[in-house]
Amino acid sequence: MQDQTIKTNAPVNEFAAARQFFAGAGRKWWQVLAILTVAIGTFASLYHLYVPIVGAYDTFVLRPLHLLLISLVGLLSFAIRGGKRDFSKPDWTWAIDFVLGVALTLSLVHILMDPTGLEERFAYSEATTQDTVAAVALVALVVELARRCIGLPIAILIVIILAYGIWGGDSFSIFRHRPIPTPEVFQGLYMTTFGIFGSPVAAMATYVFLFIIFGAYIEKCKTGMLIQRVGLKATGKSPGGPAKVAVVTSASFGTISGSALANVMATGAVTIPLMKRIGFRKEDAGGIEAAASSGGQLTPPIMGAVAFVMSDITGIPYADIIVAAAVPALLFYVSLFVAIDLTARRDNMQGVPDEMMPKRGEIMHEIMQLAHMVLPIVTLVAGYSPMMSALVGIATAIVVSSLRAETRLSLPEILGCLHTAAKTTVVATIACAAAGIVVGVLNMTGFGLRLSSELINITNGQMFLALIFVMLTCVVLGMGMPTVAAYIITIAIGGPVLIELGVPVLAAHMFILYFAVLSLITPPVMVASFGAAALAEGSVTGTGLAAIRYAALAFVIPFVFVFNPDLLIIGSDFAWYAILLSILTATVGAILFGVAISGYPARTMVERALYLFAAYCLVVPDQGLDLVGIAIVICHLGTRWIMSRRTQPEKL
Repeated sequence: MQDQTIKTNAPVNEFAAARQFFAGAGRKWWQVLAILTVAIGTFASLYHLYVPIVGAYDTFVLRPLHLLLISLVGLLSFAIRGGKRDFSKPDWTWAIDFVLGVALTLSLVHILMDPTGLEERFAYSEATTQDTVAAVALVALVVELARRCIGLPIAILIVIILAYGIWGGDSFSIFRHRPIPTPEVFQGLYMTTFGIFGSPVAAMATYVFLFIIFGAYIEKCKTGMLIQRVGLKATGKSPGGPAKVAVVTSASFGTISGSALANVMATGAVTIPLMKRIGFRKEDAGGIEAAASSGGQLTPPIMGAVAFVMSDITGIPYADIIVAAAVPALLFYVSLFVAIDLTARRDNMQGVPDEMMPKRGEIMHEIMQLAHMVLPIVTLVAGYSPMMSALVGIATAIVVSSLRAETRLSLPEILGCLHTAAKTTVVATIACAAAGIVVGVLNMTGFGLRLSSELINITNGQMFLALIFVMLTCVVLGMGMPTVAAYIITIAIGGPVLIELGVPVLAAHMFILYFAVLSLITPPVMVASFGAAALAEGSVTGTGLAAIRYAALAFVIPFVFVFNPDLLIIGSDFAWYAILLSILTATVGAILFGVAISGYPARTMVERALYLFAAYCLVVPDQGLDLVGIAIVICHLGTRWIMSRRTQPEKL
């Protein structure tokens, strides 16, 4: 449910390869590895399905076992792809992966053999030599896996952070911290729940993995296609219909998948060609898809599972987080939808051709098919845990899919989804473990608190300047990274700054989440825009700029709810009708934002600037500014009406 898949030289379906091996269809060395990969991945999924049913689990059993199983799936996948493209024989890279796998297993089995003793040794006595060796080995392995799964920059960042933890006691000024013995740095990351096995890995091992399994079954049941067809029926015939379908589909599917890039590739493969067909520029088509797909992680109820991580870190109930996220997500998609509609009307674009529209009878049946997706939400609202909600979603997805022959899953397909989920989890799990190293070292050294104090002094307590700093930090650290990892690392650096300045905890975390997501469409890396540009066959730079333009309101909303958290519906002293009025005016502001983006009917730069300012006034929950925004719009429309009357020829 996170942002990337394992980087490979050649795509291989391990499950299919395993079936071919047992069928005797061309047995090769790498098929044995494929069988082992499938076995471990399937066992990992079954184990994580078993845990919430039992209810009780040991922290230092579940988290290390999760990391072990998922990392082995990743390493075996790399080993299969490490040979020649024709897989005729293994080469030396396979041997390296084998050694790494053995080292990984030994370092984590060391914990699993005596989890209670490990914690006690760190807390009350001295760690053994074996503890230290296992700790160093695991940290090194996480760095290497992060390099493979995420990229070299994140590996370099981790090494720099580790070096800072070891030698930063001799540095200068703000970077100086208490000297920490080198073994203690690695032991703290390995033997506590504040390092590798901290909140990020905890969330992956409990909530997130289960929703990834849910997402795997949803995809296999062709739910994404059903959502797309429902969106096609709802908005396809209106001006710019394909772009609106992209918005509806990406918002619905993106909240489940949690992967902006995967969302782009899945929905964009259909919507982008349709957008180009009715008249959208290549770059605009790609930009709309990238913006809509990224927004899925900001959209309740699941939010790509990052909401579960946020709940675990902050201690704020999950239900409160999704309620807080609702209004900002609504404003973002309203602005995007209006901008698309007005752009299409300005350029006289048509909707989807009649021959591509689904029939009414078919769509009603498909809507019924999608009804099961509501059950996990109902389960959450009813007070059950997110883990139980995910189990309900998985069970209902399998049952409902069996009602139609074209979506019915066979036993091999059901088992294949379990392996697929484990394989999909690799990047997110490694990213969380890597983030745990960064956060653990920063906590050991107290760098976050010192940085917050120093930044407050530099900015002289100016909230806006501090927000700009945190925003830039999010964008830089989020380049090419999974959203969960970018959010976790940035909250460790920027979170204390915002909270020290008086920003409510939830607002601070939502601010950082927004810009961690927006880093996916922000140059220079902008992975979502790269994927959309490839599908649209357009310029990468142009696609990225178009995505930023269409998602412009998302860059403003975080600043708004930091200065006025009422937009998040938290801690509000207003009556319910005042809150509704605030939401209504903000929605009108989002519409005006769409007018400014599209340039219709506000065509000149002055008019668009006026509408931008009016939109801001209405989005900010302030009655005085609301009146200013309404006055601007009324004056502009009145002026245009008077000018149009003057230009009309007099009647004879």
